[in-house]
Amino acid sequence: MSTRSRGRPRVDSARPETRTAILTAAREIFAERGFERTTMRAIASRAGVDAALIHHYFGTKDTLTVEALRPDIDPAAVFRGLTVDTPGLGTVFVTRVLTVWENDVPQRERGTALLRIAVTHDPVAERMRTFFFGLARHVLGDMAADDDRDLRIALIASHILGILMMRYVLRLPEIADADIATLAGRVGPVIEQYLTGPPGSPVE
Repeated sequence: MSTRSRGRPRVDSARPETRTAILTAAREIFAERGFERTTMRAIASRAGVDAALIHHYFGTKDTLTVEALRPDIDPAAVFRGLTVDTPGLGTVFVTRVLTVWENDVPQRERGTALLRIAVTHDPVAERMRTFFFGLARHVLGDMAADDDRDLRIALIASHILGILMMRYVLRLPEIADADIATLAGRVGPVIEQYLTGPPGSPVE
């Protein structure tokens, strides 16, 4: 008589639910054990798939980590209506980013976990940078001035990630305890400078 390990039923590798099952299992086990103690074998067992399928879909544990923990948001919905002519563009942009992180607890927990792992694990950090920079380019590409566009967008991404790190991971009191309106009002003009200001010009 054959035996089967406890856990979810085996998942058919050809079904579209397979990838979702792997990601769900990965999120659960990362939350339970942390990054270092999570193994591909444990994720496969929880998902009810062969471990080879994880390599098929995601390649490495580092790639799976970013895919499983990156915030699942719809940029088109979050930033709908923003254009280069939006009054107080930078302030509105920062407000919307922080509002998502503040109000959507599951997404915040995933994003915070990813930031913590990236601080100490370079391969995850590299993939996270690629994801966040790509997201920033998607959202802000049409609004950033042509000169040094990638640098402008990279500066915005780094500034926003820094705020998220200080507010939700390191919990610096001045940032963690500030309300969104205060942070957005202070940071917004800097974001606008990055987007459209002449290089080297001071923030007004």
